[in-house]
Amino acid sequence: MNNTKFSSMAVAGALCAFAALPSTAADVQVYGVIDTSLSFVSSDADVAGHDRVNTFSMENAKEFGSRFGLRGSEDLGNGYKVGFVLESGFKSDDGQFDQTGKLFGREAHVDLTGPFGKVSAGVLPLFGSTLGADGLFRAIDPLFANYTKAFGSSCISASSWTRVDNAISYVTPTFAGLTGYAMYSFKSSGLTTSTEGRGGESDRYASVAARYKAGAVEAIVVADTTMYGTYRTGAAASKDDGWTVTVGGNYTFDGGVRLLAFTQFFGDQELPAFRGGVGTDGIMAVTGGKGYGFVDGYGVSLGVNVPALGGVAKASIGYRDMENKSDVDFKRVIAALGYDYAISKRTAVYAMTGWSQEKVETATMEAKPNGYEFTAGIVHRF
Repeated sequence: MNNTKFSSMAVAGALCAFAALPSTAADVQVYGVIDTSLSFVSSDADVAGHDRVNTFSMENAKEFGSRFGLRGSEDLGNGYKVGFVLESGFKSDDGQFDQTGKLFGREAHVDLTGPFGKVSAGVLPLFGSTLGADGLFRAIDPLFANYTKAFGSSCISASSWTRVDNAISYVTPTFAGLTGYAMYSFKSSGLTTSTEGRGGESDRYASVAARYKAGAVEAIVVADTTMYGTYRTGAAASKDDGWTVTVGGNYTFDGGVRLLAFTQFFGDQELPAFRGGVGTDGIMAVTGGKGYGFVDGYGVSLGVNVPALGGVAKASIGYRDMENKSDVDFKRVIAALGYDYAISKRTAVYAMTGWSQEKVETATMEAKPNGYEFTAGIVHRF
């Protein structure tokens, strides 16, 4: 029996088992999101011998990751509660599992909450992401273009991870609008080989963060570090640990107009080649197939959300400037527009378009890989 069939049977069995639980056992909910879109992407490497590439395809999850899951809780009394989340990602365009085929690769954790705050352990989304209950980047991301290739907040940041395995986190109670966060991963991935193209099985991860929310103002700061595993050799090795510091927030005016902004500083941060998006072909050509590697630099973003015609119009601009250990300079500019419209409480349609250009400069060569993307899709929640 192959792994895919086994995983499918395991999911079906888990859903049936939880559905059969008596209501007194725990408060258990089955939930999910399906996001499917049509996307046109055009990319130009700006390097001799590399033609412009145009693709038109059905895509999974341009705005939100498709997933299904189980979550539940049990009241222990005296203000204490135990809960859990088991969340599986899948690709709505072809039905395959996402997150390298893991059964519950998006989230798998148990939580204890009480007057002291919340402690969670397992597979956890990062504070420096838009994922899960504690993803703080929701406060600063104007488009939620999480899986696009030409634009989105990931195009101007250097955050390599979105979730980690073997992790424990703590969230404080909120005092006067201020909440504190801390996380540590003993081993960033449980896989027996290198993980998701982002580092190694023995890499460790740590993060601290804070969020302030009062009235129309929301502000966040997230600092994290990736402690690279000692197994790394050659180009994958780094004597220094990677780090990022992100500061940002939003302000909502009367009428619902929201301004969002952030800046991120980073150093010795490993950035995988696919993060080049529409510029990947040109970046790989200029760097001799090495890609970004370990980078130092910063990124800035400014965005706005405007209620319009019953939906929300969105816009963002961004800039990133960084240099890798081989003294290759990367300077990227992006601009994007989007529109979301809810056709019911659980279903929405969206359209987004954006452009980016990355100037790549070595001692002997320079190119400006660029491209644009149009995407339109539908999101349904259950």
